Amino acid sequence: MKVIGVASSPRCAKVTQEFLDEVVKSKDITDTIYEIGYDGRVSNSEALLLAAMWGAHKEGADVQIIYPGDDLPEFDGVVMSTPVYFGDRSSILHRFIREVRLKDKAVGVVSCGAKRNGGQETTNIYSLYDCLDSGALITGNGPPTAQYGGTGWAGNKTAIVNDEFGIKTSYGTGRQVAKLSKLILSPESERTPNITFVVVTRDDLDLTFTSEFEESNVEVINITEYKIRRCLGCPVCPNGDLSKDYKCIIKNDDMNKVRKAMIRADCIIFVSGNDDVEFQEFIERTRFIRRDHFELSERVYSSVSHSSSITNILPLRVMTNMLRQNMFGLPFRRSIISHYNCSIDTYVNMIEKYTRKSMKVREESGIDFEYTPVGYEDAKINEKAYRD
Repeated sequence: MKVIGVASSPRCAKVTQEFLDEVVKSKDITDTIYEIGYDGRVSNSEALLLAAMWGAHKEGADVQIIYPGDDLPEFDGVVMSTPVYFGDRSSILHRFIREVRLKDKAVGVVSCGAKRNGGQETTNIYSLYDCLDSGALITGNGPPTAQYGGTGWAGNKTAIVNDEFGIKTSYGTGRQVAKLSKLILSPESERTPNITFVVVTRDDLDLTFTSEFEESNVEVINITEYKIRRCLGCPVCPNGDLSKDYKCIIKNDDMNKVRKAMIRADCIIFVSGNDDVEFQEFIERTRFIRRDHFELSERVYSSVSHSSSITNILPLRVMTNMLRQNMFGLPFRRSIISHYNCSIDTYVNMIEKYTRKSMKVREESGIDFEYTPVGYEDAKINEKAYRD
């Protein structure tokens, strides 16, 4: 398994393979970044990339960093590192995404901005979405935060040494890319996949395409036919009684039925149209599923979009929301009116193949993550105080 790091900052120092080999052997990457970053031996975005390579190496991958002009080696996964330019990637990384074949590759992104809210998340999201369009499989940085990749806070040279959070999210991204690379290389499970289609639109869509998944158990749920109340924003689900099967304090709606359908699934495919007014109530209520130790972890997800508008960004919103659930993203199938970006046969084969692979990995390794509340200080919660 080979994971490469793509360095795309014009300030890169160009570390050697020998130097990288020494870094990934280090015991504590945060201390190592401090030592090598403090005297300016690497740029800020290179430091994040080294952290990502450390995470990939710890997950069992062979690692290599490449720079513009280098020969491209064979690889299974790639971590892309970039400084932020106006909330987006560098031109170096943009050219890499456009010119390199990323189909069936695992992709994660780490970025570095000069401000706390310096465009790191938009940079990662835009890059991941473009890679998804190229046929790549995508991941974020995984637990404990499960966000959109590495988000470094540093402008001046050497400033990254003080950003422990950015370093941690970056090595988490490398770890997740290695895990996703293992999934891609995995044999397929012999069990019949359970694929759940979650319809999030009021549009009267033709859903006969779901019958094309002949080798799977298919379930279709339409959230517009369920009563789903909006999230109350209470502090119970990150801090409440985790022994309960259903962690949300809202009991008088149908969200638990939807939750059960989602956790039965090996793959969740969101079906959207133009009228998605109920989508946000539904997606914010999945908050408690995420906080239940990432209950959907390392399943795969995708999206089928039937839209008459080129401005419909619901597939992008699906991508970002499900990365927060610690799921792996598969390429989407989208249409504008009747023109699809891939055939149904190609899409079905891709979905069933990677669903079986993810099933095999989960069967062999098991999933055991712990959700750690970040930004919520209530140690004990009186749930009765928040009940309706």
